[in-house]
Amino acid sequence: MSKLVKIIKNIDVYIGPIVLLMILIDVILQVVSRLLPGNAISWTVEVGEMLLGALIWLGISVGVLKNAHVGFDLIVKKFPPKIKKAFGLVDNTLFIVYLILLGSFTVQLLYYYTKLGSKSTILGISMFWVRMPILIGCILTTIRLLIKQYRVLRNQEIVFADDEDVIKGEYE
Repeated sequence: MSKLVKIIKNIDVYIGPIVLLMILIDVILQVVSRLLPGNAISWTVEVGEMLLGALIWLGISVGVLKNAHVGFDLIVKKFPPKIKKAFGLVDNTLFIVYLILLGSFTVQLLYYYTKLGSKSTILGISMFWVRMPILIGCILTTIRLLIKQYRVLRNQEIVFADDEDVIKGEYE
């Protein structure tokens, strides 16, 4: 299990910067091609859009890993540790339910793209591959949240922790 967790933990952390570099190269190509008269490369817009979607979903997964995702923690941080833990578990559970619903809708969408043979406008890439990052992001983020839930339940991870709580050692 430890090996699987390490692979999952690092896959989007390493793929994200590669995708970001690809976006940078794509944008540079787009700018340079537009500076030269008559040489605009039309497919760079489509590639950039696809890569940006992939980067967003990888970023959501990494945000969960780093506890940097959006949350309503300002008020919750004022509560005692047990209530913080309960709110954290509920918060993560709701996020998991949302991701499972979104993932199931995405599977249906991917099925229809495949059935209808939908392709992107310029490059003619199957829309299945264009939208697949949504499903991958949902799966990776759900796995991360399930691991986080397990660690919180085992008191191995703190939810809604203030720096003061960690210094006091309230969660150890």
